[in-house]
Amino acid sequence: MMKKHNISIALLITATVLLLSGCGIFSLHPLYRSGDLIVDTDLIGTWQNQEDEDVFVIIDTLEDNKYKFVLIDEEDTVNFVMGLLKLKNEYFIDLYPPDDCSFFSGDNCELLENLFRNYIPAHTFMKFDISGNNIILTEFDNERLIKLFQQKRIRLAHEIIGEDEDYVVITASTDDLRKFITRYANDENAFNEPETYQRVSL
Repeated sequence: MMKKHNISIALLITATVLLLSGCGIFSLHPLYRSGDLIVDTDLIGTWQNQEDEDVFVIIDTLEDNKYKFVLIDEEDTVNFVMGLLKLKNEYFIDLYPPDDCSFFSGDNCELLENLFRNYIPAHTFMKFDISGNNIILTEFDNERLIKLFQQKRIRLAHEIIGEDEDYVVITASTDDLRKFITRYANDENAFNEPETYQRVSL
């Protein structure tokens, strides 16, 4: 029988997947290369979704020009490592699960390794903009991209997974991925409606 704390960790992992499910596409490789990452201290702070007051984003600094990105959706809280970069005059963020197992299981990394035995961490991407006291996050339109892949209108190494074929996992290299993102960076039809977050604290 699974112990109670095991169930809690499993639920947290499930929450991570659910919170990421609207982010469009996943990739085995990052969008950024060495030297691409941008540091902007104006990002640091707590940001509240203007349409849903229970959703927050917290951004703080990490090493190697990366940020800590915390997504709070009511009772669910998920941490990511965030990289900020610019492609074709558009800013993007690359989100990736943290390597620090203590986020899920305290010091019990052995337990986490057992639960994650069949999990592979992935990168996911959003367009990003900052305007005054607002940040704007824009996710890729997952359904449209899946259709383009199925119609073979996008030539990029990938897999479409899920019982309903509702997730795209890109397996292409970082260089090929960047070419793909650049191609669609200014295509409004490739993205969902933007979400605006207003700064509530530094």
